[in-house]
Amino acid sequence: MNIPFVPADSSNYYSGRGGNSIKYIVMHYTANDGDTDEGNAHYFQGAGRRASAHYFVDEDSVTQSVRDRDAAWHCGGAIESSHHPLRGICMNRNSLGVEICSDIVGGKYTITPQTVDRAVELVKYLMAKYGIDVDHVVRHYDVTGKLCPEPWVRDESLWRKFKARLTAPVEPEPKKEDDEVVEKKKVLLNGKTYECDIINKDEINYIKMRSLQQAGFTIDFDAVRKVPSITAPQCRTFVPDGTAEVQDAIDTVQEVAGLEEQTIEYLLRYQYGEQLIRKLAEAMEK
Repeated sequence: MNIPFVPADSSNYYSGRGGNSIKYIVMHYTANDGDTDEGNAHYFQGAGRRASAHYFVDEDSVTQSVRDRDAAWHCGGAIESSHHPLRGICMNRNSLGVEICSDIVGGKYTITPQTVDRAVELVKYLMAKYGIDVDHVVRHYDVTGKLCPEPWVRDESLWRKFKARLTAPVEPEPKKEDDEVVEKKKVLLNGKTYECDIINKDEINYIKMRSLQQAGFTIDFDAVRKVPSITAPQCRTFVPDGTAEVQDAIDTVQEVAGLEEQTIEYLLRYQYGEQLIRKLAEAMEK
């Protein structure tokens, strides 16, 4: 995983682990309303917080605040209830602390499905990295009896579902229909070879519009007509009435070569279209 690091102030954690290896992952919640992983990480850059966590997770990202090699201050403290089976077993020096951002809905703390998804992804990554089994993924509640993460203490089924996802096999993405498969193919655009996204349907190749950008085409959306727009490189908006000189040249080319209006219009869209028309007319008059 590509996880940005925003370092906590050194006064908020232990340097090193005192010879202990990482054996546990402890889940917490921030007890805030609509906070972010980045915001929490920046908060712990302040000195004297007397607490910290290795990772903060929100709906769309994860930020690391304390290096794995150091011990964050996240699961110590006084016993807060009769439930503390891992007290003295799971400690700051042999665990990683993961803080999940929370929201308040209907007066109760909640953890959004998107945040849970990010947490699952992170914890599975850490489990694989350090060889930690699912039984060693625990709540702060299991260490000191603190109601943390509160939604997963209040509703044990949410905690069970989270842990079940940590060992569930990864479901393969549903295969797209044959006519929706996108392939990379080389295409000549303006005489130059580009690798483009191609969809083959009924033996016809369709190039994705965005692939044209690499060849200098401008892809946009016409807000007035409500349709996508494509502007070819070295082209300009067609102006039907040019100078008298250009119009005379057009008349000559049409008369001698029999070019249709559409062909003339196409040529005039080219950046040097008028110059081309005049040169063609001059050549035909000789």
